[in-house]
Parts: sequence; C-alpha cells; structure tokens
Amino acid sequence: MRGFLGRIRHLSPGVVDAGVASIATFGTGLAGVNLLSDSDRGVYGIFFTAFFLGTVIVTESILVPAQVVAVNQPSGRHLEHAQHGFLLALLPAAVACQAAVVAALLNRGIASTEVLLALTTTTSATIILSPMQDHARQLLHIAGRSWEAALVSIVQLSIVAISITSMVYLDATPAWIPFGSLAVANAISLTVGILLTRRGLPRRIAGDPPTLSYLLASGKWLVARSALPALLAFASANIITQLAGSVAYGYAEAARQVAQPVTVLASGLLAMMAPPAIRAASHHDGNAARRNRGTYLLVLGAAAGMYLLLVSWDWVLNPMSLLVPSAYVVGGLVAATILANGLAAGFRILSKEMLGAGRARNLAAISLVSAPFLPLAALTAGITEAFARPLGYILEGVTRISVAGASLKEYYRHPVDLEREEANHVR
Repeated sequence: MRGFLGRIRHLSPGVVDAGVASIATFGTGLAGVNLLSDSDRGVYGIFFTAFFLGTVIVTESILVPAQVVAVNQPSGRHLEHAQHGFLLALLPAAVACQAAVVAALLNRGIASTEVLLALTTTTSATIILSPMQDHARQLLHIAGRSWEAALVSIVQLSIVAISITSMVYLDATPAWIPFGSLAVANAISLTVGILLTRRGLPRRIAGDPPTLSYLLASGKWLVARSALPALLAFASANIITQLAGSVAYGYAEAARQVAQPVTVLASGLLAMMAPPAIRAASHHDGNAARRNRGTYLLVLGAAAGMYLLLVSWDWVLNPMSLLVPSAYVVGGLVAATILANGLAAGFRILSKEMLGAGRARNLAAISLVSAPFLPLAALTAGITEAFARPLGYILEGVTRISVAGASLKEYYRHPVDLEREEANHVR
C-alpha cells in the first residue's frame, strides 16, 4: 500500500501539467461550443478533427521518436539534442496544415466564407504550434523536471484566459476565438518551454543529434498507427455531418467537451508513467510493466467512474450542464462519450508498452483493424444521429485493447531474445 501511495504522489506534477494544459484547451472548446451558432458548432467540431489529424502527423513522425531518443540518453543528458527536434518538426508541420484546408473545402457549402477563413487560419497555426509546445513539456518530464513542464502549461492557461476575454471584449468574430486563443497561448508558452529546455545545457554537446531521416524511419509505423485513425475520424465527422446534419455533430462535439477530463487525467498519468512503461517493456520486465499499468488503470478507472456518475445527466449537482448546456440536448450522449474516452485512455498505456517492446509495426496493424469502425459507425448516423460518433470510438477502443492486450501477453510470456529485440528497436 505504501508503495502504491508513493507512486500516486510521484504522479502529481504530471497530473498538474496535463490538467492545466487541458483546462486551457477545454476553455477554448467552451468558447467554440458556446459562442458559435448550432450549425457552426458542428463545423468547428470537424475542424477539431482536422487539428487532431495534423498534430498526429507532426507528433508521431518526428516528436515521439525524438522523445524515445531522449528517454534512452544517459541521466543528465536527456535534453542535449532537444532544440534540433523543434527544427526538424517544421517540415511535417507545414504539410499537416493542409488538413485544415481540406476541412474548409469539404464544408464550403455549410459555413460562411468568413467562418471558414477564420477556422482555417487559426487551425493551421495551432497545428504547427501545439505539438511543439507539448513536445517541450514531454522533454521536461523525461528530464525529471516535471514542475517546469507544469509551469509551461500554467503560462498557456493564463494566455488562453487573457486572449478569450480580450477577443470577446473586442467583439471579435466568434470563429476566430477558439483556435485563435489557443494558437496565441501555444506560441508564448512554447517560447517559455524552449527556454527551459535550454537551461543548464553545456556549451558543447557531445555526439550528433538524430537526423530527419532517422526520426522519420523510426516514426513511420507510429504515423501509420495514429494517422489512419485520425484520418478516418476526420472522414467520419464529415459523413455524420452529411447524414445527420451539422447541428447533430455539434451536439456530439459538445459532449466531447464534457468528456475531456477523462482524457486530461490520462495525459497527466501518462506524462509520468509512459517512460516506466517503455523501459519495462524494452527490458522485457513483465512484472514491472503490469505494476505500472495496474496503477494507471486503477486511478483512471476510479476517477472516470466517479466523473461518469457526476456529469452523465443534467441534474442539480452537475456543473457541466451549466457550462455546456448543448451537450445535454440529446440524453445519454455524454455518458456514451465518456465511455468512449475511457476506452481510448486505457489503450494508451498499452501502446506505450508496445513501443518499448519494439512493436510499433503491431500498433499500425491494430489501427488497420480497429479504425474502420469509425466510418462504419458514421454510416449509421441517419439512424443513430449524434450517437454515431461515440459508437465508433467505443467499437474502436474495445478492439484496440483486446488485440494489444493479447499481443503484450504473448510478448511477456516468451523469454527475451536480446539480439532479436535489439534488431526490432533499430527497425
């Protein structure tokens, strides 16, 4: 019991960091679902899936491989090549911005030109800035400086609050506010994060930084396993909008905002528990991996369960029904979305173990099997309407957890072949 409580206390800076960062994102989401019209709220939801797709491309192709390199550096040298990763991420970020352009083209008959211009511009800026800001925080966690990562998030939240308040006071067009305030906050907090990662570095850094080709080669299976679900989520949002209307998808987007705290908690836990998961799996230490995973799932499950009971329905003690009233227009939609987010969060610790086990290719295969449930569920939107969105994610989550769990069980069951595992990590 004492060891378990010690691990929980160890998680606190990661939870604070992810919590504060996600409150900032949640604040911009509240602005989106409450300031936009019923129809434009659905279009904003589609642009959010474009934002997610763009950030996945940047994060998985360059930044996650760079974080794996940092994790494997000797103690005290985790941040030596940090600045190089930011520069290398610029090229995929420029490519990823095209997701926002595609979203605008697909919705030109639904929203006005002014709304599409605002969302395209601000979403593109956020696609560039958000992954890099998150990368700075992850590097600080890896270096054991988690409270500095939390400081970056506190700066982000402060700027979001100032930006939203200022734009509302100046009577800005609502479509500029959600992603616009997030982009400004990410730009300023990223600057703080970069300065913190540079603090204490030696003037001369030993060894060469990882090259673009090395990181892209390391991240190719990560992109495959993450970009496909993100791409199909983007396609599904547009399918639901076409079959059920942008208002219905707007209700689903509002429910997603209410369910976000589950994802917030998962991100906070992972900030501290992902490195041990990767190390345990890379050393073929099934017992350590299971202890780490058990702590994660116990905390996540208990918190998500209590949150589900509190906010699933519109009742007097539910604060979310006041903050996001549009989420409760369709009864049961919030509960279904929380369940979907919980399943997705549960899979994330398994995916970290699989990365440590050198099974990024297996993760791509899992995406290939599970992601098609998103558009398949979207095709039912004529009947299920707003429920088509969480239905797809529930089916995807159950499939991911089942397949990943079986793969890891098989991995830990067999004795480690050091030569083979080393070859897997190189690939």
